[in-house]
Amino acid sequence: MSKLKEINNQTKNESFTHKRSMSPPFLLLMEDGEPFYSWVFFEKSVFKTCYFSLLSINEEQNCVVLELLVPCCMRSTCCQKVLYRSSSKILVDLSFLCGMIEADLPVYDALILKNIEPYHILLGFSTSPSSVEIWRNGTKLLNTATVVLHHHDDQDVPVTITIQTRRACHDICVQKGESRSITVKDMMLIFNQQTVEKVQACLDIQLNMVQRKKIRL
Repeated sequence: MSKLKEINNQTKNESFTHKRSMSPPFLLLMEDGEPFYSWVFFEKSVFKTCYFSLLSINEEQNCVVLELLVPCCMRSTCCQKVLYRSSSKILVDLSFLCGMIEADLPVYDALILKNIEPYHILLGFSTSPSSVEIWRNGTKLLNTATVVLHHHDDQDVPVTITIQTRRACHDICVQKGESRSITVKDMMLIFNQQTVEKVQACLDIQLNMVQRKKIRL
């Protein structure tokens, strides 16, 4: 109880600096030395965890309210050693427990999913007066994209593409023998522009998409 009181006081003192304060994660030990586990039922799945953070203490009743922390692989032992916050809480009678161990593990509010997609496109530019769409982002996920335009022809004819993001448009123009790159945020479309003669170029794209998935348990 004394260690939990110390953690509770420390969390209160630091709460003004946190949007959503929490205590450091810890494990509780039973009399046989094994970790104390709790089970959470979520939709059609069940998982157990031995990681908790402290929400409140009742010294008179010798009990605490704990928030269950979710291992990244939904198992008590996780190779990645990352925990996520949940909305699950439990009331625990401390008389059945004999100790605790602080867990030096990072705790996150959201799961961050990253996906890198490469594209290699051979472009044919023409003398058509209208621009042609050559690439479109098929998702609504936020992204950061690096685009490289390579002049891929013996003709001394410049080629230009237009990159449209959520906030602006950017042009890249390359001459014979040149390559140029640009990194933009939230890329949506790419168009090629009119040329005076037919000419070829190569377009390399690295699309880095990021999605935040809140843990709702």
